[in-house]
Amino acid sequence: MVQVLEKKQINDFLAELGKKFEIIDARNDILPPKQYFFPPKEEIFTFDKKSARVSIPKIKKDFIIFGLSLPDLEAMVQLDEIMRKPQEDFFYFQRRNRAYLIGLSEDPICLPPVCALPGGDMILEKINEGQYRVLTLTDKGKKIAKSRFLKSFKNIEIKKYPDGLVPMPTLKKMLLDPEYLSDIVAWSWKNDAKIWDDLKDICLGCGICTYVCPLCYCFSVEDRNASRCRQWDACTLPNFAKISSGFNFHKTLKERYYNWFFHKFVRAYKEYGKSQCVACGRCKKYCPAGIDIEKVLINIKEDYEKYLSVAKS
Repeated sequence: MVQVLEKKQINDFLAELGKKFEIIDARNDILPPKQYFFPPKEEIFTFDKKSARVSIPKIKKDFIIFGLSLPDLEAMVQLDEIMRKPQEDFFYFQRRNRAYLIGLSEDPICLPPVCALPGGDMILEKINEGQYRVLTLTDKGKKIAKSRFLKSFKNIEIKKYPDGLVPMPTLKKMLLDPEYLSDIVAWSWKNDAKIWDDLKDICLGCGICTYVCPLCYCFSVEDRNASRCRQWDACTLPNFAKISSGFNFHKTLKERYYNWFFHKFVRAYKEYGKSQCVACGRCKKYCPAGIDIEKVLINIKEDYEKYLSVAKS
């Protein structure tokens, strides 16, 4: 049996869920889903001088985030892992534990046992012009699948795609070998200076690539009179690596931009065994300088292979 949701009933389905949950429609979001669990700026506690008590904001209602892309769902799986190590982030998980994630895919999905699903609690997969197949992945997914708008069918029309599945982007293919990416990015800093010299002349150091990335999680903390706030930070910003003595570990934009790559492809591999990138394309789409990290990695790969070829000859 295949569970199906009619395209024309998506809004009815959400309205029904809205009676029990807060609904967040993420289909047109510029910022990634991390914003709902790790906000751009949040007050993590306040201090009441009269009572001499500290209070922490509490999330009181379960909520649903609808319309997440498959890369965003994959990123959420990684971000959950990141936020558990080395110590679980209380503020992140008090939101995350109350959230239900519903993905929306306009393309066919590669199903197990051929490949693993990206994450989330439920995914709506477009199977023809008027219907979505409902994939429930967790107990939370089963809970919200008990809707009168979801119907079960034995036989259903599934659109035939010429090549079966959508071709895998080059960057996605490169991410399948995170050890190799780690090696070539680390090699490039000392052996391929031209790439980083060229990029530092292009990069504006604005931090947008970090803010729109679903897997960047650096933050700074600010204490005010009676509260403590944390807010997103970015390793491309001038003061990111500056300490109280005034010394800056990454004084130049070249160093700071390379550090962004280092964190994603070298340090991430050493700590988690994978790159902290899901090829969502946000950094390229919103970069005011038009930097494409796929092209950067391809250039590094080509230079690295030329280096090996010369070394062997």
